[in-house]
Amino acid sequence: MKRIFIAFVCAVCPSLGLAQLISLDDEQLQQSHGFVGHGVVFSQARSLPSFELSSSHARNGKPSSSVPADLLTGLDKGGLSLTQGLEIDLEIQASLDMAWLDSDGFSGNAGFLKLSGIHLGGHKGAITSDMLKSERPFRDDELALINNLIIDFDSQKGMFITLEEIGDRYGNGLDIIVNDIFLGNEQRSAGGLLIENVSNFIQDSHLARFNETFGMSLATLDDGKNTANGNWFELNAIVLTEEGSDDLGVGLPTSDIGIPGLKTNTTIDASFVLHVDKLAWVDDGKEFGIAGLMIYDGLDTNGDGVDDTVGPAKLTQMKIETVDHRNIAGEPVKALHIANLDFKADIAMQSIYVGDPLTGSLGSLHIKGLDTSGTALWIYGH
Repeated sequence: MKRIFIAFVCAVCPSLGLAQLISLDDEQLQQSHGFVGHGVVFSQARSLPSFELSSSHARNGKPSSSVPADLLTGLDKGGLSLTQGLEIDLEIQASLDMAWLDSDGFSGNAGFLKLSGIHLGGHKGAITSDMLKSERPFRDDELALINNLIIDFDSQKGMFITLEEIGDRYGNGLDIIVNDIFLGNEQRSAGGLLIENVSNFIQDSHLARFNETFGMSLATLDDGKNTANGNWFELNAIVLTEEGSDDLGVGLPTSDIGIPGLKTNTTIDASFVLHVDKLAWVDDGKEFGIAGLMIYDGLDTNGDGVDDTVGPAKLTQMKIETVDHRNIAGEPVKALHIANLDFKADIAMQSIYVGDPLTGSLGSLHIKGLDTSGTALWIYGH
């Protein structure tokens, strides 16, 4: 199997876009920005990473047990014939605006939603109030890192996606700032949004705080990369295109309506662990949000009924297709059908706060065993 290795350095703003293809190793990616030139290197593909769980040791000095590898990835790619693929390294900084307009909104009035000043970057430090208001919050060299995005293809069925690293091993992840959110019109901003340091590198210090707050004894398994102060958790996804059924029987409160499906549908499985330093609504410099958010799924590796290991949150066999549907009034419509929205996760929130995460904390929240299996959605116009 061959894989194309690509390093992609990108800076985007409304008036300027720049992208170069270059070949860099990990050390160069940490130190280099704004290269001119491009290169694509073909190399014999390495196998997707696996964990030697029976001999590895978890963080905090706790030995790992022999956990099946599919519990950590949440996925099984055994049914795919992966023959070719891409590997991409990305450094990115971007700025853009987005607007949604619904011309025939509620009661005939046009609906309007605009996100003004969306900025993506990688600031090494806490996001300041001045940055939240700035049209250019990130310096030119403050690029978010996405390393080892691997896409392997099965020409008949679909693809397997692996994302190994968001950010660096020093706690600097992807930062997202939205200066203003306008609802209905642009006369007055409803506030802004901050998503600070999104990363799949789970630091020992973060996990220790979660353990202390919620009385847990979770550990992370060795990622095999000899990283200090924490471990990486790969994001994995399988995207399959397959034959759809001719009819989906769906029970509605008023009647049973058969939904004829199209010829194909898309099935998605995914698994991930993410940590976010801050997720906050910002209004006139004041914040309401979550400080210290971890999305994962706890594993009980020794059968004592207590979770002891950080495992991935999992989305299982979610199917997406466009179908002919009837709305609640019985009228025919085209609908996007999302079947089996089966998501399982634990969600830990270190602090829910108003103003300052430390002085304005309203407390902590731990959601255990979130399970949305059996949920289905139909999305259509009105």
